Amino acid sequence: MAKSTDIAHRSASSVVSEESGSRRVTISQLINQFTAWLEKPGNYPRLARQFVLYCIENRLPFDRGSLRIYAGGKAGNQISPVRKFLLFYQMQGMPTVVPDPPPHKRIPAAANELILGYLSEATHLRGDKTKENYTQALNAFFAYITEENEAGRPASFSAQTIGQYVNDLRVRGLSAFTVNFYLSPIKQLTEWVIKHRARLELTDKQADGLRDVQMIRGLTIERGFYKDSLDETERDELLASIDDPTDRAIVALLVLEGLRTVEVTRLAVGDVEFDREQLQVRGKGKSTKKAIKLFVPCADALRQYLQSGDGPSPTASRSAALFPDLKTAQIRYRVDKYLTAIDLKRPKMSAHSLRHTAGQIMIDKGVEPMWVQRHLRHELFETTQFYIKKQTERDYFVKMPNKT
Repeated sequence: MAKSTDIAHRSASSVVSEESGSRRVTISQLINQFTAWLEKPGNYPRLARQFVLYCIENRLPFDRGSLRIYAGGKAGNQISPVRKFLLFYQMQGMPTVVPDPPPHKRIPAAANELILGYLSEATHLRGDKTKENYTQALNAFFAYITEENEAGRPASFSAQTIGQYVNDLRVRGLSAFTVNFYLSPIKQLTEWVIKHRARLELTDKQADGLRDVQMIRGLTIERGFYKDSLDETERDELLASIDDPTDRAIVALLVLEGLRTVEVTRLAVGDVEFDREQLQVRGKGKSTKKAIKLFVPCADALRQYLQSGDGPSPTASRSAALFPDLKTAQIRYRVDKYLTAIDLKRPKMSAHSLRHTAGQIMIDKGVEPMWVQRHLRHELFETTQFYIKKQTERDYFVKMPNKT
């Protein structure tokens, strides 16, 4: 285990250099500098990187002319960050940008072996996507350790470094949800390492140091709705505004049935059981399906879609995709488009907000919370209680008597 926890390895890394009088930076170096320059980075670095990669791939300069070409068909919120990036790039003297070197040995072999060992025994992680997310989070942490050591700042798989890492994520402007997402797998890995300390040859001192990791607290999250929801009138207005049968069926599944975007993409032809008035849904991170009630308005939208000729062939097998080649990003784009068209797009309104809409309207109409929990497939009743809390906050001043 000494080898597994000793990840202070140094690897050759690219640095800013001078060549022929022109400063050269790698893509990651430039984006990291841009991130540090921004007061609240948000998704600006990610969108700027996409623009940089596009320009390099197509041999275009980083200027407004290239931006006009790149912007074709993209929403304004995807272009504003790039304009900000171009301003920053000019302020830096427009250095020469070169591709990143191959990411060899960014994750030490010992750390990678540790991660793989943990994931192979983590039976609580259901579904390939969940394991992929955990791998991403753990790789990011060990890459951080490598980068810190390369920069001359001692770092290791320890409580002190993990605390520094959490603070670094916060300073970068990541949301509390995202920071806690990265922290949770690290804490679970730590528990696994301590549990198997004998097999991993962990010393008592190393084990004591790792126990302190459980004392590190994530960022506080306001226990409420971080997403907005539509009221019943707005929901009906949204559905009535959609003429395309495919899009109407997709939105109906979100806003009437309360499906997650990924659950819509996973639906198969045989999952829609019109005769039984049921919908078979495979939830996030799940390998099995659960039946929920298929409401009449949603069933009507699905029938119109299947009869339109835009969907799967009438002779398609039951296992064929209900919406062939549909991606979650496409759903988000379409929902934003329709919400914007009828002035319902708000800062916290998104495709996932339509799931909240379905749950909130059920509660508002008097459906028992236990049935709402069952329909939305919430593992914790506390999640369903958020809808009750929102209803209570909204109705408090209306329903409280004038005197007691």
